[in-house]
Amino acid sequence: GIRTADERRFVLRADFAEGNLAVLRAHHDRHRAAAQALRDVPGVNVPGLVWLDPERPIALFEFAPGETAYRELAFADHGLGDREVLLRRIGGAVAQLHAAGAVEQRRFWPKSHLERVQDRAAKVRAGDLQIRKPNRFLGLCAMLHRFAREARGLPYQAALQHGDLHFRNILITEDLVSFIDFSNARFSLPHSDIANLWLANLPDHLATGDGAQGQAVGFGGVARSDWAAFEAGYGARFTEDPVFRFLFLHRLYRSWLRLPAPGAELQERDITLLSGVETVFDWFQRNHTD
Repeated sequence: GIRTADERRFVLRADFAEGNLAVLRAHHDRHRAAAQALRDVPGVNVPGLVWLDPERPIALFEFAPGETAYRELAFADHGLGDREVLLRRIGGAVAQLHAAGAVEQRRFWPKSHLERVQDRAAKVRAGDLQIRKPNRFLGLCAMLHRFAREARGLPYQAALQHGDLHFRNILITEDLVSFIDFSNARFSLPHSDIANLWLANLPDHLATGDGAQGQAVGFGGVARSDWAAFEAGYGARFTEDPVFRFLFLHRLYRSWLRLPAPGAELQERDITLLSGVETVFDWFQRNHTD
């Protein structure tokens, strides 16, 4: 953080772990485009990119105020805020972000996704790829093919996605929602942002239980009330969209691939991730069997 003599605030960021400077430049281009597109949208903000080092991965950004949405939601769970209002605001802000980068309607063709899924499944069956819970993983791969049949050829609104949207990359004040840390510069599927929002930090953000003792469980293990608030803010029923359903399940598949191979020591974070992955897949098995 940087504060000038006249009390202006900025953030100086260095991304030395990125490795590929061209990729980082593309991320910054996405950030700059989003900041420009949303500059006159009330209540939504992407902090401007003020300066970019021409040779090193260093950039100066405007300061984005507020707490992360992750912490604000945690505060709300302890009675220090309204979770429904927060999720409505976040949903509305994400909709504005996607609308700012919308380009055209396209049709969804899952072939490229399925080719990679099929390749990995074949390697698991042959013993060339070691993965946790291999039989369950293969069940997930088979389910992806079923979901793909439902989504194939359906229209969707193409837009520039954030690329790393999760609740720690959203900052909130009483009257402003800000997005930071963009990491995708392609015209792509905004559905992927929504899937990542809920699955990036498994098992965080899943429902605590069904019935009187906890939240009623909705699509993908997320609380039904959370989906209702977020979708109301966004203005779309994602959980009824076959394209989104496929991409949500595909994001779960990608989380499974991040788990250490069998025999490797599981760290605490790995254990919680495995728990979250299985919880979400359990929901799909209960609700989407042939």
